Amino acid sequence: MISGSAQVGQALSTSNGTWGGSSATYTYMWQRCDTSGKNCNAIANATSQSYLVASADVGSTLEVAVTAQNTAGSATATSAPTATVSSAPPPSTGTFGKTTVGASSDTAVANRKRVNRYSVSASVSVTKLTIYLQQGGASGTQTLEGVIYADSGGSPGALIAVSNQVTFASTNAAAWYDLPFSTPVSLAPGNYWIGFMSGSTSYVIGFRYDSVSGSRLYNANTYSSGPSNPFGSASSDSEQISLYATYTTG
Repeated sequence: MISGSAQVGQALSTSNGTWGGSSATYTYMWQRCDTSGKNCNAIANATSQSYLVASADVGSTLEVAVTAQNTAGSATATSAPTATVSSAPPPSTGTFGKTTVGASSDTAVANRKRVNRYSVSASVSVTKLTIYLQQGGASGTQTLEGVIYADSGGSPGALIAVSNQVTFASTNAAAWYDLPFSTPVSLAPGNYWIGFMSGSTSYVIGFRYDSVSGSRLYNANTYSSGPSNPFGSASSDSEQISLYATYTTG
């Protein structure tokens, strides 16, 4: 009997079945069949008690032949076919952070990190941070990078990731702007601090927030040196920034 899900990336396993006679040794041969369980062909190198379903199996059923052997000889029994193999489901996506545009505005002082803390309940891969930006009042351009810090006793601790740099101009429209990571950032379940670090020109960037007591920590950090690791001593205020992380699972 085969147990497991007939889906790409899932592991199937077989029982040995029940045999008469003295104790036996067992060998296995997995087979790929048509949707009715007929016209089966052995799968190369699939000779263990378990089998990892492959993309080549999509649209087929799978069977396994178990051969028992003892001093009296050998015999083979074949399982019933699985359901028709399906593709692996696409990764699910989600967000954590503040996905709404805050009621209040602030401007970005140069060379400063700002982060808010959020929890993640599953293992995820973060692909980007997204922040709502608007004109801050000063002319020119100002750079920024997204940051993710680990939580250390309720404060930001070790640096986990830094996004690609984005440049915001004083002529840019108010909108959500992506801060993508070069490669997805793997996070285990737990608490994390996400935010951004602003470049050396002040007040070009404006951002939105809602007031949530003690929600934000910030400190000075020279932009050209990159975000510090660990975060360092910080001040606290009530600005929960309109900034969130997008992730995939699966």
